[in-house]
Amino acid sequence: MEINESSLSVFYLSKVLGLAPISIRQEAKGAIEIRRSILLSAYSAALGLILVVLSIEGLLFDVNSEVPLRMNTSTSKVVTAFDVTVVVLSSAAGMGCGLFSVKPTQELNSRLRKFDAEMHSFSNFKRDRIVARLLATIPLIITAVLIGFDIWTWLLQVEIGPNKSRKTNIEWYLPFYFLYFIMMGFHVLFANTAFGLGRRFRRLNETLRSHYLTDKKVYGVMKNHSNSIRITPGNTMSLHESIQHLQSESMNKENLGKTRVCLLRSLADHHESLGKCVQIFSHTYGTAVLFILVSCLLHVVATSYFLFVALLNRNATGYVWGQALWITLHIMRLLLVVEPCHIATRESKKTIQIVSEIERRTNEPILVEEIKKFWQQLLVIDVEFSALGLCRINRNILTSLSSAVATYLVILIQFQKSGG
Repeated sequence: MEINESSLSVFYLSKVLGLAPISIRQEAKGAIEIRRSILLSAYSAALGLILVVLSIEGLLFDVNSEVPLRMNTSTSKVVTAFDVTVVVLSSAAGMGCGLFSVKPTQELNSRLRKFDAEMHSFSNFKRDRIVARLLATIPLIITAVLIGFDIWTWLLQVEIGPNKSRKTNIEWYLPFYFLYFIMMGFHVLFANTAFGLGRRFRRLNETLRSHYLTDKKVYGVMKNHSNSIRITPGNTMSLHESIQHLQSESMNKENLGKTRVCLLRSLADHHESLGKCVQIFSHTYGTAVLFILVSCLLHVVATSYFLFVALLNRNATGYVWGQALWITLHIMRLLLVVEPCHIATRESKKTIQIVSEIERRTNEPILVEEIKKFWQQLLVIDVEFSALGLCRINRNILTSLSSAVATYLVILIQFQKSGG
C-alpha cells in the first residue's frame, strides 16, 4: 500500500481495521521508515480469527433457530450462506495479504518516494490529501448507514411476521456486519494506491508534454548560452530543478541536447519503475482482489434475488429499498476496484502515444536514438493490474460480470418459482 503524508488517513484507517500491521517512523532527513509491528500483527490476526469464528457461529445459529432471521426457505439458506461466506473469505484474504505485505510495501514506497522527489513540481499534495480523506470516510459512512438500515428492515420483517412475539437473533449477525467494514477498508486501501499510481503516470506524461512537445523557439533562444548542467546518478537535483537551470543558465546547443537526453532517460527509468510498482501491488494483493471480485458477483446476484422475493411481498416496502441500496453498494465496491486500475492503465498507455509524437517532431540525432529506446521499452512493459494473473482488472471485466449476474439470477428465480 502507498504510505506518504497525503495518504496517512487511509493508512491509519487500515491499521484500525487490521489491514496494515505496519509502523512508520520519520527519520531525521524526513524520509519515512516502514517496519513490521509485532503488536499490530497480533491484533490483525486475532481480530480476523475472532470475527470469522463468530460469523460462522452466527450463521449456524440462525440456520438451526426456531425463528430464522434470514433463512426461511431452502433457497434463502443457500443464498445467505454464500453471502456470509464470501464476506468472511474476502475480509480474511485482505487481512492475510496485509500480514505478508511488509517487504513489498517497503519496496513499493521506496520507488514512489524516489519518483515524488524528482517530480514534485507536477504534484498537488493538497488535492491528494483531500482525495485520500474522502476515500477514507465516504465509503465507510455509506456502509454504516446502510448496515443500520438493513438491521432495521430485518427487525421490521420479524415484527410483521407470524412469530413476532419471539426474540430475534440479530445479534449473531453483528460480527458479520463488522466484517463489511474490514472489506470496505480493503477497497479504500486498494483504490487509494491504484489512484496514486495513476496520478504518477499522469504526472510523467505531463512532464513529457511540457518539456518535449513545446515550441522549438524556446530552445532557439538558448543556442548562444555556454554553461551547462549535468545529471549524474548521484546527483540529488530533481527534474524540475534541472529544467529551471536549463532555462536560467547559459548553455550551447550541444549541451542542451545532451541534457534533454538525460532527462528523457530519467523519465524512461521512472516509467519502468512505476510499471514494477504495479506488478508488486498486483502480486501482493492479488488473492484478496480475486475474492473481492467474486464477492461482488455473488453479492449482486444474492441481493437481486432477495429484491425479487421482496417485490412479491407487498408489506416489505422498507426491505425492498434496503435491497436496492445494497445492490448500489456492491456496484460501488466493484467500481472502487475496477475504475482506479482502469485510470492508471489508461494513463500508462498514453505514454507511448506521447513518445511517438515526440519522435515524429524531433530531428535531433542525439535525442532520436534515446526516444527509440524509450518507445521499445514501452512496447515490452505491459502495465496491467491483475488478480493472480487469472484476469485483468479493467472495464472489460464489468461486462463479463454483468452477463454472469444475469445468468445466475435467472437460475435462482427459476428455483424460487419451483417452490424453493
